[in-house]
Amino acid sequence: MKKLSLIFLAVVIVLGFSAPAFTQEQLTVKGTVTRIDTAARSVTIKTKDGAEVTVVMDDPDMLYRVKEDDKAEAKYVVRNGVNAGFRLRKLVEGCN
Repeated sequence: MKKLSLIFLAVVIVLGFSAPAFTQEQLTVKGTVTRIDTAARSVTIKTKDGAEVTVVMDDPDMLYRVKEDDKAEAKYVVRNGVNAGFRLRKLVEGCN
C-alpha cells in the first residue's frame, strides 16, 4: 500500500510541474483588417501603433465575419511559431 501511495504521489508531483508546459498564453490583437487570405486561412490586422499581425484561423469560416478596412479583434495562441486564431470578430464603433 505504501508503494502505491508513493507512486501516486510521484505522478501527481510530476504532472503538477509539467502543467504550465501545456498551457498556452492567449493573445489578442485589435486594429484594422488590412488583408484576408482565404487560401492561407489568414487575416492580417494592423494595430494603432502600426504593427501588422497575421493570424491563421483554425476555422476558416471565421474569415467571412470581417472584410478589409473593418475594425476587428482576433484572439490567438502561438503554436509552433504560428499565430493560431480561434476567435475573430468585427468591432462596432464605440467598442473597445
